[in-house]
Amino acid sequence: PLWADRLACAWLIRRFVDPEGSVAWLDKAQAAPAGAVGFGYDGARFGNSATQVTFEVMLVHFGLTGNAALAKIGGIVRYLEVRENPVPEAAGVQTLLQGAARCASNDDELLGEMEKTFDLLYEAYFEPPK
Repeated sequence: PLWADRLACAWLIRRFVDPEGSVAWLDKAQAAPAGAVGFGYDGARFGNSATQVTFEVMLVHFGLTGNAALAKIGGIVRYLEVRENPVPEAAGVQTLLQGAARCASNDDELLGEMEKTFDLLYEAYFEPPK
């Protein structure tokens, strides 16, 4: 099932990396389409490292580690996935994720709901340059 890391990665791609990109959720036996950039599964281009969840790996790869709002979201995602370094907001995000998962009839609807949550988190954390 989709959880925080995969959903956050899909949001990151659509919001910061390739706004025209599409996301395809694959079954375990399915091969990725030609030209697709996989994330969050065994053998994917982007996956967890020994010290980072996939979202954090992608922040590094795409040069987004200097974005403090994305780094804070990364901390929430890390905690929800591996329970390291508690973040106060993680409990609320987990509750929203559980509610979205209960309401959504498929993975695309779940992503649509969670994209709103990640957008709101980003807006809450973003500090415009002075």
